[in-house]
Amino acid sequence: MDPSGIGEGSTDDGSTTTDDPAEGTTAADGSSGGAATTDQPPLDTGDTAEDSSTGDPTGEPPPVGLDDVGTLVILGDSIGDGGGQAPYYYTLLRDDLAAHYGPIEYHNRAQSGSETGALVGQIDGLPDQLPGPVVVVITSGGNDMKDDLFAVVAGLDGALIAQMSANIDAALGDLLAPGRFGAGVEVHVFEGNVYDASDGAGDFGSAGCNFAGGLPAIPSDAMFGRWNDGIRSAVEARGQTAVDMHEYFYGHGYHATPSWYASDCTHPNSLGHDQLRRLVFEHVTGESLP
Repeated sequence: MDPSGIGEGSTDDGSTTTDDPAEGTTAADGSSGGAATTDQPPLDTGDTAEDSSTGDPTGEPPPVGLDDVGTLVILGDSIGDGGGQAPYYYTLLRDDLAAHYGPIEYHNRAQSGSETGALVGQIDGLPDQLPGPVVVVITSGGNDMKDDLFAVVAGLDGALIAQMSANIDAALGDLLAPGRFGAGVEVHVFEGNVYDASDGAGDFGSAGCNFAGGLPAIPSDAMFGRWNDGIRSAVEARGQTAVDMHEYFYGHGYHATPSWYASDCTHPNSLGHDQLRRLVFEHVTGESLP
């Protein structure tokens, strides 16, 4: 999920695909090198952004606090596929969950540059049997938003948002189908929304962002609010967890010091990936990393 949806990320160090030797069970001691350490900064609550539709602060739902996790699945776009600066959130999260719950199985089907319409195909590539409970983390929607930025800026994006929401609903329908990963296997989806590297300023062109050619500087909170409302509605309609990356990253854009974004204004840098891993870990476990 890219903040304005662009930026082809290279694949990571090879630890996230089925052809990778790291795919599968991860040691509980975090021996693959990505486990949390005590010198990590505390979970940052971020600055509060206002929901453009209500004017009220957009708060995170209470952490789910799962008692057990058997499998971690990563879906979506380049945030889950080598975008930004390593170490990436998904390998860090994999090792954190293994340290917390014990050995888990791990599958990453995220595809750099993909839109929400690709989620069903990513899900189709997953095994029919997985150890449960299965936790699925999705970052997707930014590339949909980028696909017609001028319609977004003009506020003519209602049909685009509706299509994105329908794509998400179809993907969640597949993930949550009874027996999708085996009889009685529970599935819990945690889906992030679209963050804004400009922190509402909308000055992507003047900041040299690589996707912003020809775009004027227009305050962007309302634009992201519409799209994130579409994501949240689709996720919560299926009884799953909408992870508010937009609010959490707000105040840490390219104007901030330190920034949580890579120089492309699109992907997290190493600090941003660390913070994203912490945000998702707290939703899954109900606990904060040290």
